[in-house]
Amino acid sequence: MSGTRRPLPARPSDLGLLQREMNQLFERLMPFDRPEQPQAAGEWTPSVDVYECGGCLMVVAEVPGLPPEALRVTCVNQQLVITGERRSRRPSGGAAYLCLERPHGRFSRTIPLDTAVNVSRAEARLSGGLLMIRLPRLEDRRGREAEIPIKQEEP
Repeated sequence: MSGTRRPLPARPSDLGLLQREMNQLFERLMPFDRPEQPQAAGEWTPSVDVYECGGCLMVVAEVPGLPPEALRVTCVNQQLVITGERRSRRPSGGAAYLCLERPHGRFSRTIPLDTAVNVSRAEARLSGGLLMIRLPRLEDRRGREAEIPIKQEEP
C-alpha cells in the first residue's frame, strides 16, 4: 500500500466561492486595463504605477522632460486625472530629424480610485521625470473636483 493520499474532491460551495472571488478580482483590475488602441496624432500616454503605502495611495507617472507648468492633476468623482502636454521639438540650426521616437502632444490619464481620499492633504511632486502623487485615505467620500499643486524638486 502506498503512502500517498488522494486530495479530497472540492465541494460545490468552495468552487462557487472561488469563482466569485476571481470575478471580483477581475472587476477591480478592469479599469487598469489599457487597450492597445491607436491614439490620435499628437497624443501619448505616460506609464503609471499605483500602490498603497502607509495609509495612502501613491501614484507615480513617467513624464520626463515636462515642467510642473505643463501638468495638471485633479481629483473628481473618485478618479485621479493627470493631464499635460509636451511641446513638439524643433531642431536648431537648420537640422532635420531623421528619427523622432519621443512622444509629444497632449495626454490625459484617468486612474479610478476605489477608496475615498483626502484631496486637501494630497501632495504632488515632480522629480527626475517622475510625477509622484500621495493621496491620504479618507473615511467619507466627496464628489467635488480639486486641483493638486505640483512642486519641482531638484534630482
